[in-house]
Amino acid sequence: MAQPMHVIADALASQSFYIELTTKALAVVVVGLLARLFRGPLLRYGRVVIKSGPDWLERAVGRQADRLYPSWRVKTGMRHRQVGLEWRFETVRRLLRRRRGYFILGGVYLDLLVRPVGVTKLEDKEYSNLDRVHCSWGGSACYVGHYLYENFGTKSYLYSKIGGLGVLSHELKRLLRQEPWIKRGHYGSGDPGQQSGISVHLKQKDATFRTTFTHKGALEEFNWSPVLSKLEKKAGRGGVLHISGYFRTGLHHELCDSLQRLSPNLIVCIDHGRFLPEDHLMPAQALLEAFSMQLIDVYISTPPELDRLMALAGEEVDESLSTAEKLKTYAQRPNLLPRVTVVRGEVTAQSVTSLVVVDSCLLAPVTVEPGLPPSRDVPGKNNAFNAALVHYLSNGDPEEPMVDLVGRAVERALRCWVANVDH
Repeated sequence: MAQPMHVIADALASQSFYIELTTKALAVVVVGLLARLFRGPLLRYGRVVIKSGPDWLERAVGRQADRLYPSWRVKTGMRHRQVGLEWRFETVRRLLRRRRGYFILGGVYLDLLVRPVGVTKLEDKEYSNLDRVHCSWGGSACYVGHYLYENFGTKSYLYSKIGGLGVLSHELKRLLRQEPWIKRGHYGSGDPGQQSGISVHLKQKDATFRTTFTHKGALEEFNWSPVLSKLEKKAGRGGVLHISGYFRTGLHHELCDSLQRLSPNLIVCIDHGRFLPEDHLMPAQALLEAFSMQLIDVYISTPPELDRLMALAGEEVDESLSTAEKLKTYAQRPNLLPRVTVVRGEVTAQSVTSLVVVDSCLLAPVTVEPGLPPSRDVPGKNNAFNAALVHYLSNGDPEEPMVDLVGRAVERALRCWVANVDH
């Protein structure tokens, strides 16, 4: 009788163990589900509790939270513009080193390069001395991604819009599929009623300059709605978003609302490129509003482009002043420019110079020697500077002061630009 009782006791003990184990597992699942369901209020309450403690505790908890849950600042109600730019640079450089990405948003074209063109004024004549007409992908968005990969081995996510009408659209799609630098491309549905963007470059025989004719095509309707949810998901862990060809697209629609929805772990850069003020008043106003709300972190421009934008902002543009003097004047206006503004300034064969504003303060000009040969006008080469700049801003010592890291990144980007143009 003792043996059956022993067996029964063992069975009951074993059953009790499994019941206890199952109960604990269910409790963990329930707690996890409740924590996920109420994570917003819980994180906000936890933030209040932690902020009431010592400063070292807040820094330590914040860093660990950034490693484990990079988007917690959004979930607790802290929007992109409420997080300091110093923190954003540090986060991208240190906490997200293995998980960050490069996200490029903007214009993609099919480039047709025609050379040599021996006339500077069109005439009613026919010439038969052209080289082979070169056809390739183009657009500033593509070139930034290309140079990120060529110089630093980094692949990028590309967001743009191409059409589906005609052989040129199909050729652009085929060329993009072959590019190794595109980690993933999002180009829309390829509407068969729309043609892709086309750029025709007429390059002078002596290579001193080129005249470009551009058809925006499907790019004119490219806006945030088809890509914003993808960007929110992919860029949640942080990285760099580079916006280019802004005035060739419809990205001005809901610009500020869209930027506010992006992760605070994302450094947002923009180089809008050339534009005509009389044709782009609404996009310029939307961009200036994004500047005033500090939704753009890094603004890259040239002196003529900057002057045109500042004129639309109501600033008096005194043509007798140097670029540095004008930039200093612009920088003194509250929230007129982003916290980091980089202007590719004087360019000669002897040297190239960039002017940099950080927090409304004009830094000493950044100059490297030698400069750019005047005869090497190649489409897209200027974007080697942009690619190098976003790379160096997001790589390096995370503890480096922001003024130093920006100045160092600009200098290295200038050297990379010169090296690419010389090749």
